[in-house]
Amino acid sequence: MAELLDCRALAARYFDWVKKAKEELARKPALATVLYTPAKNPASVQYRDLIHKDASKLGVGAKDFEAGTEEELLKLVDKLNRSPNINGVMVFYPLHAGLPDEDVMDRVSARKDIEGLHSVNLGYLLKYKQFLDPTRGIKCVVPATAKAVVKTLQAYPDIRLERSFVVIVNNSMRVGKPLGLMLENLGATVVKCYDKTRAEVMEDLVRRADIVITAVPDPNFALEPAWIKKGAAVVDVSYQGNIDVKALAHTASYVTAPDNRVGQVTRAMMFVNLIYCARNVRAKNLPVV
Repeated sequence: MAELLDCRALAARYFDWVKKAKEELARKPALATVLYTPAKNPASVQYRDLIHKDASKLGVGAKDFEAGTEEELLKLVDKLNRSPNINGVMVFYPLHAGLPDEDVMDRVSARKDIEGLHSVNLGYLLKYKQFLDPTRGIKCVVPATAKAVVKTLQAYPDIRLERSFVVIVNNSMRVGKPLGLMLENLGATVVKCYDKTRAEVMEDLVRRADIVITAVPDPNFALEPAWIKKGAAVVDVSYQGNIDVKALAHTASYVTAPDNRVGQVTRAMMFVNLIYCARNVRAKNLPVV
């Protein structure tokens, strides 16, 4: 029988760490959330509301901002970058704007990038640089969703990452690309599939995988449960669900439950990253961008 990955319990552990870590700071950390309103993505709105609810429980400062045009969005991000009262800036993607998401990711200061999506922070991940300042324990910031998946897998000793074959069904800047790097850094062999991958190729790869991670933001996409090999671990990161986990009860070794998903751990990682950014306020070795 497949064991359910308890993301809720894992998230609680990291939220507890944030509560303790913030008490060691000179002042209460604060984040700013930025929603681009023309698209008004329901998933982004829900995510924003949950982030603010978490912040209230943690005793962390949180301010909500909205932008109605691309010009407003860029000016707002610049203003938040300059604000001494904001430690972390979180923009909700995808923007569905004429402006590429990647341009806005790089517009957010690398020092306040609690999503870990700035090219500077992704570069550190590529080089497997873990600390900005080892002597002071200031860690690099990495993408929260990818980090949440890795932490979830690492919480179960029976799930071996080193020498495992991992298939990620996602190739986005927020999930698939950084997650692949993280898992490779930990000794896994990783293949990413996406909308350009032929169906028969995806099937062949998934059937071979020790770990399958799927994060397709399309309600019409479904991964065939019969492809999952005996004993594989399956992590469904998607908002609407990419696979019928009940059908994996006697096949997979570990699965995520629809009511206990990785999203909770992702939110916890956002606040962990906020603590890292707050600790780094006076750091000299990260470029001001």
